Amino acid sequence: MNFKKFYINGNNFTFSFRFSFEELWNTFMYKLTKLTSRKKMNYQITYEDALRICEAYKNFNFYKTEYMFDNYKVVTFNYFLCEYKWFVKPLEKEPNIHARDMRGVTFVFNEDGTLYKRFLMLEKFFNLNQVEETQYDLVKDKKIKYITVKEDGSLIAFMQLPNGKVFAKTQGGFDNEQSIAAMNIYNNDEKLRNFIDKTLLLNFTPLFEYVAFDNRIVLKYSGRELRLIGVRNNIGKFIAGFKYTNSVNTVKSEPIVSIDILIEKTKTEENIEGWVIEFTDGQMIKIKSEWYCNLHGIRTVSIFREDYIISNYLNETLDDAITDLNQDDDADAFEFIEVVKSAIMNWSNHIDKNVDELHVLYNTIYEKNWVKFATEKYKSAFFGLARTKIEKPEFYISRKIEYMLSKTNHLNKAKSIVETFKT
Repeated sequence: MNFKKFYINGNNFTFSFRFSFEELWNTFMYKLTKLTSRKKMNYQITYEDALRICEAYKNFNFYKTEYMFDNYKVVTFNYFLCEYKWFVKPLEKEPNIHARDMRGVTFVFNEDGTLYKRFLMLEKFFNLNQVEETQYDLVKDKKIKYITVKEDGSLIAFMQLPNGKVFAKTQGGFDNEQSIAAMNIYNNDEKLRNFIDKTLLLNFTPLFEYVAFDNRIVLKYSGRELRLIGVRNNIGKFIAGFKYTNSVNTVKSEPIVSIDILIEKTKTEENIEGWVIEFTDGQMIKIKSEWYCNLHGIRTVSIFREDYIISNYLNETLDDAITDLNQDDDADAFEFIEVVKSAIMNWSNHIDKNVDELHVLYNTIYEKNWVKFATEKYKSAFFGLARTKIEKPEFYISRKIEYMLSKTNHLNKAKSIVETFKT
């Protein structure tokens, strides 16, 4: 009889090839679930904590969006323009709570309003040298568990309703083109569908990178494909996708080398965004190639341009834009960036205040009479954004970003905004 051995966290599992793939898979995932459940898990976000975090940040830096699917309430959380310290300790008086899972964590409820399941996506993690916990001196000697290629696409998670219906989502939502494309792939690939269904059955969230010729950021892809990043046990643990290479397409794993060797590779490697590293203690970091950063327009020559900082800040690529800056040598650049960021936050709060005032008027004085409200308030500066918040609140943040980008897409316009709202 032939046997195959699996080594997971030092545990030796032995399976017989005489079993069907389904039996093998169920046995493997069952043992893996039991193994990860026995371990003491770190804090994981609860629905109540997520609501309190949103309330503390006035539903802006951290916010929630509610949907109804097949009569089931689905609530997903996200964040926007957040500082590192807010991820680490979002609630000042409760240091045990962190917000690393606030992008994409989704709570699905039964028809009677009770919680069905929480689905976790990827924890927030950072570039090498980007924040305190990823400084080179702190990670250079840590033991590496695995290294994978960082794909240049969109993160996709698959989740499930109480009636068994599966749906796909990005970190931001369910009805965007990436989520729709991912569902088309799921519906037309039986092998992939079986993998996803079995993974969900065992309370894991399967996480993929959606790459496509028409979803291009920098790298070119020839078709549309889902590449497994890994699966997230919904009690917290993440398991890298390359362990399932015989089941589905996965992101590519790399030989384990030192941080120093990877840093050298960033200077010469091309046609790659970079690498994701997980250490044996569970910490993850990103390292990006210079080739990718250059093609992405990430160059420090523009670091003192207000429009450049605003565009990267609102598009959440500022972390990459300042990757090569040094806190000591480039102190003036960091000071400039903080002035611009502060002004944009003040401007954003100003927009929200005016939109909220219009929203309140619509609900109270106008008693939700849209015709009368629109007739009298259509000339208001933020009428368009107020209409979005009234009719399609789930799109308010994205529409506001579009508005802010349109008002700062030239240097002089950006300078004027910063000058007006800087503290």
